[in-house]
Amino acid sequence: MAKTLKLGQRLRYPITISKVFKKPGDTVVKKEPILQYTFKFERKIGDPTLNEERTILESGIADWDSPTEGKIKQWRIGEGQVIDFDQEFVVVEETCSHEVQYAGLCALCGKDMKQQDWATDSLDTERATVSMVHDNVALTVSHGQAARAEMQLQRRLLKERKLSLVVDLDQTIIHACIEPTIGEWQQDPTNPNYESVKDVRSFQLDDGPRGLTSGCWYYIKMRPGLLEFLERMAEIFELHVYTMGTRAYALNIAKIVDPTQKLFGNRVISRDENGSMTAKSLQRLFPVSTNMVVVIDDRADVWPHNRPNLIKVTPYDFFKGIGDINSSFLPKREDIIAASPVPDQNTALPNSNAPSSVPPEHEKTIAKDSDDDAILQLQTEEQERTLEKQLKDRPLLHLQEELDREDQQAEKLSSKEGDDQEVDTNGHSETPSQHHRHNLLRDDDQELIYLENHLTDLHRSFYEQYDARVATHNMEDITSSFIPDVGLTLNYLKSQVLKDARIVLSGLVPLGVDVRKSEIGMHAQDFGAEIRTRVGPEVTHLVISSSRPRTQKVRQAARIPSIKIVNQNWLADSLAQWRKLDATPYLVSIHPSDRASQEIQEAAASPTRPRITIVQSGHQNAEKRQNDEADDGDADDSAEDDDENDGDDDEDEDMDRFDVMPRELEDGEGSPVDGINQTGWDDVDKELQEFMGSDAESDLESTMTDQSRDTDTDEPKSKKRKLGEAGSDGGFEGTPGSALAKKQRIARARTTALRNVKNIGDDDGEGSGLPTPIGTGDEENAGVEAVSEAEGDEPNGEGADDFADLEAELEAELEAEGQG
Repeated sequence: MAKTLKLGQRLRYPITISKVFKKPGDTVVKKEPILQYTFKFERKIGDPTLNEERTILESGIADWDSPTEGKIKQWRIGEGQVIDFDQEFVVVEETCSHEVQYAGLCALCGKDMKQQDWATDSLDTERATVSMVHDNVALTVSHGQAARAEMQLQRRLLKERKLSLVVDLDQTIIHACIEPTIGEWQQDPTNPNYESVKDVRSFQLDDGPRGLTSGCWYYIKMRPGLLEFLERMAEIFELHVYTMGTRAYALNIAKIVDPTQKLFGNRVISRDENGSMTAKSLQRLFPVSTNMVVVIDDRADVWPHNRPNLIKVTPYDFFKGIGDINSSFLPKREDIIAASPVPDQNTALPNSNAPSSVPPEHEKTIAKDSDDDAILQLQTEEQERTLEKQLKDRPLLHLQEELDREDQQAEKLSSKEGDDQEVDTNGHSETPSQHHRHNLLRDDDQELIYLENHLTDLHRSFYEQYDARVATHNMEDITSSFIPDVGLTLNYLKSQVLKDARIVLSGLVPLGVDVRKSEIGMHAQDFGAEIRTRVGPEVTHLVISSSRPRTQKVRQAARIPSIKIVNQNWLADSLAQWRKLDATPYLVSIHPSDRASQEIQEAAASPTRPRITIVQSGHQNAEKRQNDEADDGDADDSAEDDDENDGDDDEDEDMDRFDVMPRELEDGEGSPVDGINQTGWDDVDKELQEFMGSDAESDLESTMTDQSRDTDTDEPKSKKRKLGEAGSDGGFEGTPGSALAKKQRIARARTTALRNVKNIGDDDGEGSGLPTPIGTGDEENAGVEAVSEAEGDEPNGEGADDFADLEAELEAELEAEGQG
């Protein structure tokens, strides 16, 4: 192989070539002079103490020794030529190019590549820096050799019409744990989890964790349909394994998944050969071109340089609460869209969703320590602690015991209901059904079904482009730049999924994190979604966390009927299935007080119904409104900053600090009585009469009027006082024990949007005609319950007794008057 040599930067330029010792075709050995040159330099002479020092210009002569061996192929300089700077000057056909090296030795000629002497300008180890093989980082090749090898691989794959598929292990195609309970359940057919774990495989590691976990059993659950999936994918992909587990761990799993090595062969790379403590890289296997490489992994954040080639899969979480047992070797995870409640923290183990994959006492050390060996040691120790906790705490056992306790309670309740039931016509009572034990582990994952469709579509799209390009070319003419880029194809397919969706996220991104730069945000944007930071009419979906259904953004979105408020499963399932799913099954039930704004808008839009304002009453409402207006002003002033860095800052706001006044009233754009006709108020009066119980109260009012007209005796007046006296407001101030007073207090405590409603033409001058402010709806029937509890009554069912007592008392009085 020809190598072009340079003069080097150590020479005293300018130099003059005085003599060339070798001709083209001559053999040269290492350290042998091949040319001679002269140069000028300054030298000081004289005694500086006597002020006799001066500088003179002298000439020097030197030889240039060859750093390699071979034959002179071409000279690019000549005798007498003046060289002013470093440049290439000779081409040597080397005896050995040292393009393949192993552990510092040339794999071709056997010479030591680490040897350094006075003729060495650079170490020969720099000639081969690329690790291309899966299982050994000691074997390296040159970049040129890597390029030739990759081109040969691509030609072979194109001929076979295949692509390369890099497969992650943990939580992508398998789930692993060391929980000893799994082994016990496998031996117990009566256990409710027996069917789910009977096909779980296990192995022990000779070179595994130390301490209490030394010699522990690893339990491996393959994702449902894995073997069939891999066999079908092997027809159109060449499969590789890439894991952050140890090599011993990876090889044991490969034996389970691919015992005959017909799928992966020896194409397995682990963290021992990865070359990085925190990230994976396709350049580790394909250093020149990734145009034909696809990755499937449950994590996108560990592929910072290869996101275009990645298909992110939903994490496989078969062993509940365990997570990734190799998570200590990965960065903190922030890319999960949780689809189910978090397991009990008392029994769940630290996993990939934990606040940190490294103990707090080590975080600063790892951040500052650049020594990979020290980092690896800390990560290994953290994994050992995590596994020890799993071994001692046995979280799966505790979770199943909790399910069993719930089943027992349900069975006791069912048995009690069965004892109370009536005997049937045959004289036999029905025996309550027995509650079976619910199983903790469920083998119902369907991710590989979707994944197979995605990979098949991607493969077909790639070769459609390839066939179109080679229609007029021969296979020999194809170069790497001519091959379609599968990453670009993949990005296009994904970008069509949510291209019309404008999404706001709530409760899914940590506080202070830029939503667009979060893992969830970037993942959604990869699929064409436009991420917004504020709720507005143009937004199509508000995606919220099921654990936090009442946020400021939810209340804002409830005002806009066109926005679909869905839980996080809608986004997760749409991304997993590569299609924008119907939002209906994922719609979130909005709290009545949060939906009040939407109902107000619907009322305002109706021409025959009055618009109703629902606000908090009293001094507290006015004070909260002032605070809200102040907050709104601050928010407006910092709107641009929030748009740049919005991470659900509203999530910690007080739920009560929300004004549900419609926007048109807040802005002073209208009155709630505009456009109301008399027909609307007739409906209001009718509803008011029905609510107040007009029949019963009309009889009562008539009776009280008759009694007030009788002035002959004092007895009716005294009895009238027992029932109640007219107050200044036209109502009755009943005595505390009076049934009538009790009913009045109950009626006043009830919440309705129709109290104190006034017609447009009323001229009484009292009030503005606006409905009386009432509660927001958070405490429906709170007034009734409060009155009832204050008087020792039940909130429901007592009203009928009050009316019955009142009518009996009136009838007795009338009867006594008639007899008198």
